[in-house]
Amino acid sequence: MCGIVGLIDRATPERAVATAAAMNATIVHRGPDGDGAFADGGIALAMRRLSVIDLEGGWQPLLSRGDTVVAFQNGEIYNHRTLRAELEGAGHTFATASDTEVLAHGFAEWGMRGLLERVDGMYAIAILDRSANRLWLARDRFGEKPLYYTTDGDRFAWASSLRAIVQSTGMRAIDPRGLDAYLALHFVPGDRTILDGVRRVLPGELLEVDVDTLAVRRERYYRLPVGTIADCADDEIAERIEASVKSRLIADVPVGVFLSGGLDSSLVAAMAARHTDGIDTFSMGFASARHDESRFAKRVAEAIGSRHHHFLFDESRFLDFIPIVTAALDEPLGDPAMLPLYWLCREAREHVTVALAGEGADEIFAGYNYYRPVAPAVGFAERWRSRKRRRRPRADRLIAHDLRATPSGFPVVADRALRRRLMPDAVDDAPDAFERYVDGVLADAADPLQRATAADMLTWLPDDLLVKFDRMAMAHGLEGRAPFLAPSVLEAGLQLPAARKMTQRTSKIALRRVARSWLPDEILDRDKQGFVLPVADWIGSWYAQFGGAADYLRARGCPGLDRDATTAFVERDLADGVRASRLQFALIVLLEWYADITGGQPPA
Repeated sequence: MCGIVGLIDRATPERAVATAAAMNATIVHRGPDGDGAFADGGIALAMRRLSVIDLEGGWQPLLSRGDTVVAFQNGEIYNHRTLRAELEGAGHTFATASDTEVLAHGFAEWGMRGLLERVDGMYAIAILDRSANRLWLARDRFGEKPLYYTTDGDRFAWASSLRAIVQSTGMRAIDPRGLDAYLALHFVPGDRTILDGVRRVLPGELLEVDVDTLAVRRERYYRLPVGTIADCADDEIAERIEASVKSRLIADVPVGVFLSGGLDSSLVAAMAARHTDGIDTFSMGFASARHDESRFAKRVAEAIGSRHHHFLFDESRFLDFIPIVTAALDEPLGDPAMLPLYWLCREAREHVTVALAGEGADEIFAGYNYYRPVAPAVGFAERWRSRKRRRRPRADRLIAHDLRATPSGFPVVADRALRRRLMPDAVDDAPDAFERYVDGVLADAADPLQRATAADMLTWLPDDLLVKFDRMAMAHGLEGRAPFLAPSVLEAGLQLPAARKMTQRTSKIALRRVARSWLPDEILDRDKQGFVLPVADWIGSWYAQFGGAADYLRARGCPGLDRDATTAFVERDLADGVRASRLQFALIVLLEWYADITGGQPPA
């Protein structure tokens, strides 16, 4: 179930159905198998479907309580069978085997908050309660599925795609704070987007909309459980992960696994192979030996007995895919790994409809090297080096500071001084509601390592990794699932004592211990490599296609970005050997995205 849209139009209610249909047409790629719609006066809801569960009967909307509850969903509810049995015991009768019908009856039985307390899944949910004249919107706890909205007082629109919002409103004005955040992080975090006036429903957030007045009430139904340290035995962690993998294999279509050869995806693949004979696995390699880890993926595939599919990504595909991939994005995302992921998803879709991956494990079990300054030290020498590291100041704000890292230690793409050169107009640095929320969560953290990982769970994970995974998969009608993001797994990892997650020498300690029973030692004992590309070697070739960087930048632009300052930075950086390749790539994506969303018309 892969795309929802809708709007409440009080100004021109007669246009609601046509507008919703036009919005829905922008997300056909998310649901190539068909569509569904519901209209009532000036309210119109629609969806595009990727058939995964109940292929014949699971068409939306799904109804309950005498057709007064109208439910639409993008995503999957993994425990829908358990909830269905409970609802049937309470007297509800089901017409389909769809997980979305569980949402309709669950809302009727428990209300929206009671329903959300019970579900385990990835989802963006829209439920219209016709008897109360209320619309409810909710997004899953960790941000696996997208949900945007906007309102102008006369209309309220929502969608799984930012492009669908643009279709309904024509909004293309750039939000200066969104642009500032993008240049700092290569993504826009929180409820803000790159477009002024368009917001995200946050992970774990619920919106209640009064259909008559369009008044919006926002609340958090889920908050990261920081502030507690609770040890969890290796066997219990293993059982939770395996149970999550098993639940995410449930589908009425073929399921495979993205296998990089690293610890996280290898463990998911090994567990999936136990429950699915001859499961398909997919990996992407690079010609550069320094960046390629495909040999490890092949070794895991041999060990678990999967049908393995391997592909090679090179410079020519990098150049070909930049405009294709930026067109597939809802908003700019300057993560180069999305390019090979796009191709991997395209190839995997030839074999499967659902793919599992290892997203979330590095944040949950502490896998990034930049966490080490706040990790427990071992031995005198390590303690001494740790004390030196701890003297480095840690950011208290997300990006409104002069440091070169976020509160997690994630290195910023462009520091504040450089951003002020590229964006000469003043940007308000005062914390907004999302930043205040993040500050409050981090202030409650039980230790510095929990604080660092929680910062990434609130920003980097939902607004980069999961955006990349969702958009690249959905571009090909492929559903991606992340077993590490089961609440039981995330909460166990987040609350582990710091020494069980990371020391100055070793990352993901608990997860490595779990994996000893599943994977070859050579996979467990090697250093984390990550899914990275030799971008610095390829950026010059990108500009060369257009006659050089200056010609490229003269033909493109983005409001709020100073063209002369940007050109000067790019040319100086190229002369220095592309030291700032992260920012260079982020700028290219931004300019390509803006050209695409405006039909190729650069700003004056």
